[in-house]
Formats: sequence, structure tokens, C-alpha cells
Amino acid sequence: MINLAGGAEEPDALRPEEIRSLVSIGFHGLLNGKHEAALRLFEGLGVLRPHAPFPRIGSALSLIAAGRAEEAIRVLERTHELLPQNDEVRVFLGMTLRIASREHQARAVLATLVGRDAQEPAARLARRLCNWRS
Repeated sequence: MINLAGGAEEPDALRPEEIRSLVSIGFHGLLNGKHEAALRLFEGLGVLRPHAPFPRIGSALSLIAAGRAEEAIRVLERTHELLPQNDEVRVFLGMTLRIASREHQARAVLATLVGRDAQEPAARLARRLCNWRS
């Protein structure tokens, strides 16, 4: 078996479809006002997938929904240090900086994506965020 991080899976580890189900549950909780439960679930997924960006992005979104944008920024900054080439992490960091009214920093982060191929989802979102009016 292969895990979502790309390595061999331990015999008692969760299968990819189980991870996807947990991610879906986390986002369901997030969208239904269960921010703390979603945060704990995403933090647990981060333990299971320490080199994957999705648990930390989910944690950051949970923190944002709970009105804790500065904490979300710290999560995403640490994730960006761990995965400096990950465009998804970069675009969510830029978005979170904007939410926290740290416009100059947000634009600096997003500028690294804006000039990329227009078909890349992170580049499209970065362009939209750069045009976002507060």
C-alpha cells in the first residue's frame, strides 16, 4: 500500500480512502461551526501525514473560522518552512495574511504565484486575492 505522503504504509496505518473520509469529516465540521473539533481532527491528520500540506491547511482554515487568524498564520508559516515549494501552502498563507489585515506581507507572498501559468489553480487564486479589495 502507498500512503498520501508517497511512502510505504505501515500495516495498521489508515488507507488513503480513510484519510480522505476524515478530511471530509473535518471540512464538514468546519463548515458547520465545529471549529475546535475540525482543528483537532486536522491536527491528528498532521501526525499521520507529517509531510503533507492538507492537514495544516485544514488546521489553518479551522483557526480562521474560529477568529484566530494570527494562529493560522503561524501554522502556515511553519508549513511553508517545511514545504517551501508548495504553492497551495503559499496561497493559503497569502489569503490568511490578508484576512489578518497584513496586506503588504500578503502581497509579497502572493506575488510569487501571480506570474505563473494561468491554468495553475494556485496562480489563479493568487491573482484573485491580489485584486481583492478589503
